[in-house]
Amino acid sequence: MQNITLQDQTYEKLREMIIKTELYPGQKISESHLMELLDVGRTPIRESLKQLKKQSLIFTFPQSGTYVSKIDMNQATHSRFVRECVEKEVMVELSAKVNKKDEIFLQAILDEQKAEYEQGNICAYNNLDNAFHRTCYEMVGKELIWDWIKEVSVHLDRYKWLHLEDLTFDYNQILEEHEELFSAIKHKQIEEIKTLVRTHINFKVNTEVNIIEKYPEYFLEDTVKSLY
Repeated sequence: MQNITLQDQTYEKLREMIIKTELYPGQKISESHLMELLDVGRTPIRESLKQLKKQSLIFTFPQSGTYVSKIDMNQATHSRFVRECVEKEVMVELSAKVNKKDEIFLQAILDEQKAEYEQGNICAYNNLDNAFHRTCYEMVGKELIWDWIKEVSVHLDRYKWLHLEDLTFDYNQILEEHEELFSAIKHKQIEEIKTLVRTHINFKVNTEVNIIEKYPEYFLEDTVKSLY
């Protein structure tokens, strides 16, 4: 069993806070503030900040301080491309291998996601979105690939969270697309699976400008300039 250390937990929590804009793009942060916020010592905070800096999620200006990085839509676009290419193959493979037990398990995730939507719990809804996809990867023995993708998709996830808060959650599109994809997997509709994955991964592109215009201070300057 994997041993999860306090440092691992601290890093994951800070990473999640950045993704969900609890630590917002451009925000100045300090070790002492984060220690108080998470109720942990200096060492796990300091080591976590080193990891976050390697992921370009934070940066330091000499004589100024440490700041949360802004969202890099160029990196998000590359991550989206990789995920689409991989996920089409994963879902096609799953359609060939899925059994009744798998179907019951996936349906339970979707039922839970529907319940969280009805209760207005956006955080749990988002977590179940990730759980549905990760479970599909696990069922074909490719959970490590999912972990790799998520590791390099942090800017895409940051954008996705803004989109979910601002637009997507209101009309439950993610769950509806999950249900369509799940149906295609069960019925082994290969071309339909590929089309649905492409649509699901890319549907936020059409409203990208709206999100960037609403939160220009959250994005890299080059991203904002490219709109005009």
